[in-house]
Amino acid sequence: MTSYLRDNLVAGLRTSPFRAPLRSWVLVPFYIALSLAVGFHAGLLTVEPLDSRLAPLLPITLFIFPSLLEEAFFRGLLIPRDILASGVARAVRAGAVSTVAFVLWHPLNALLVNHTAIPLFLDPWFLAITCALGITCSYSYVVSRSVWVPVIIHWATVTVWVLLLGGRNLVMEL
Repeated sequence: MTSYLRDNLVAGLRTSPFRAPLRSWVLVPFYIALSLAVGFHAGLLTVEPLDSRLAPLLPITLFIFPSLLEEAFFRGLLIPRDILASGVARAVRAGAVSTVAFVLWHPLNALLVNHTAIPLFLDPWFLAITCALGITCSYSYVVSRSVWVPVIIHWATVTVWVLLLGGRNLVMEL
């Protein structure tokens, strides 16, 4: 287990996102377009900048949780860092398992820990956007082999959602 952590999560954290190939980011525009279309259609997104004196702290807290902690687990631990060496089919399977676990985590979290998130985390439209984020982050990790690439994608998504698009901050109630 120690060698798996060292060879995957630790190595993925040591790999700079600035060395990631451009194709690591290729799904991001598609994810943005899909999430904006679904989010506005479903009423999950509204142009509503957060008005709080604590807003400047949110990017920091949102970087740690959910972005870094979730990506370290769902990508850095669940997907072997060198999975592409085992073939595309195995990489797709690992990404699918990671994405399914990521999507299921949200309702499970709401039902067991954060009961105030139940309406959001059980919303099928929210889960569709979560699935698209999981696919995007899994792909970016497999291609880049850096945990930081999906962390950046996840962090930017949640930060923009909470600060500008009426998203509910589930870390600190403001």
